[in-house]
Amino acid sequence: MDSFWSATKAGTNSGATATKAAEGNRFYVVTAVSGHVDADSVITVKDGTTIVWESKIDVSIEGTSFHFAGLSLACSMGNKAEGAIASSSADCQITISGH
Repeated sequence: MDSFWSATKAGTNSGATATKAAEGNRFYVVTAVSGHVDADSVITVKDGTTIVWESKIDVSIEGTSFHFAGLSLACSMGNKAEGAIASSSADCQITISGH
């Protein structure tokens, strides 16, 4: 069992989803979400299939890179943790990390 973990996924115009696979006897806490995207998009974190956190990225204001630290998003026991970028023009990447 990992104490600290991260999951990263690169994507294209259809976005990207990084997943920390479920383990039946533990729960995950997502503490950071980071990455880049080349078009306005929505970033989400899910506890299994339930969205527990969401942010919109406007690249004309915030630029193409994003980093949200200091989160404390607890997932339910036995659920996967999932971070996703909804869409991009051609290139994106997302990383979720936690314990």
